Amino acid sequence: MKTAGLILAAALFSLAPATENQAQRFRGNFTGQDMLVFCKAGTDDPIKDFERGICTGFIDGFGAGRHVGDTWHAFHHREEKLDEVHGHLCVPADLSRTQIALVYVRYLEQNEDKLKWNAGVLLESALREVFPCPK
Repeated sequence: MKTAGLILAAALFSLAPATENQAQRFRGNFTGQDMLVFCKAGTDDPIKDFERGICTGFIDGFGAGRHVGDTWHAFHHREEKLDEVHGHLCVPADLSRTQIALVYVRYLEQNEDKLKWNAGVLLESALREVFPCPK
């Protein structure tokens, strides 16, 4: 009985609302400076290869997150024009992650004053700047 009580307490504790710090972590803590290091890393040794993998994974996760957000929003808010809510990205479909990383690095190097900003915000800004949507 005592064990069942401990298990129940642990389960209820895990359902407690996330603290602000936990919620911030879920949004991501990478900055532009972090991504500049990761995306510029070479593949000449295992540590650098791992860092480059962080860059590639971040870019892939960014794209997946945008897709899920677009899909969810389109389903739940059919009456709204999604582009008016958060804008549309006009990235060429055949662009590789490596090419996106090069665009990202160039943007970060040209905007050193923003390197402490959230990495996702900066990636979106880079893509909007380099691939503006036709008007």
